[in-house]
Amino acid sequence: MATPPRRRRRMPWVIVLCSAWLVLALVLAVGADWIAPYGYAEQSLLKRLKPPAFLGGDPAHLLGTDGLGRDVLSRLIYAMRSSLLIAFCGTLIGSVVGTFLGFLAAHFRGWVEETVMLAVDFQASMPFLIIALAVLAFFGNSFELFLFVIGFYGWEVYARLTRGLVLQANGQGYAFAIRTLGIHPFRIYLRHVLPNILSVLVVQVTLNFPELILLETSLSFLGLGVQPPQTSLGLMLGEGRNYIASAWWMAIPAGIAIFLTTLGVSLLGDYLRDRLDPTLRTAER
Repeated sequence: MATPPRRRRRMPWVIVLCSAWLVLALVLAVGADWIAPYGYAEQSLLKRLKPPAFLGGDPAHLLGTDGLGRDVLSRLIYAMRSSLLIAFCGTLIGSVVGTFLGFLAAHFRGWVEETVMLAVDFQASMPFLIIALAVLAFFGNSFELFLFVIGFYGWEVYARLTRGLVLQANGQGYAFAIRTLGIHPFRIYLRHVLPNILSVLVVQVTLNFPELILLETSLSFLGLGVQPPQTSLGLMLGEGRNYIASAWWMAIPAGIAIFLTTLGVSLLGDYLRDRLDPTLRTAER
């Protein structure tokens, strides 16, 4: 008797909404120079602290203006670009460095593995926010250094995860069979092992990305992240905290953007984990 075709599972509406928001945020970030009605540093003291248009303010400033007369909507769009760029670059740096060290530890074993895992344990035992505050306070808060500090976050998770996955893959039949053919280990790892563990690493990226957004927000809120006249979501929160009672529109839009972005990426990461996990796929069948 023929097996009936398996019904294709529809994407939950929550994931559709999360994906739509993330696409919108990406479009705003990429097209900030063309979408934003004003420059992020363009100011007019005659229009300072104007309420949003839906509260009777100037229709030319939909989300009102801040304490220097800068358009909140324009700064929010540019802040999305800055925060997403920092989180993306930080995630890329941490994932590449951690994955590379994980491969080194799994391949060489011995003292190389012990050194890498010792660094992993040291990093995991130290609160990263304290490390970041110390580095930025001591060496200054240039954008390049800030991006390096952000990229240093989370590498130990990738290293530990990659090491375990590579050791598991090396013990499987396909890796052993390819190794007996005399193929160079670099080619085996790049063309055979990495594609088999990539789905797990992608899920980890979606879990690490919102953490970096929150880390950038925390450091910028404390004045050690993105510096004026540049803007970011955390910097907008920090600038608006003194006006939260009289001009709440300076900080609330940035807080909503942070909440929606981190929630969207987290939910999408959970969905990808459920879809890419082979054990869960087998259970569904």
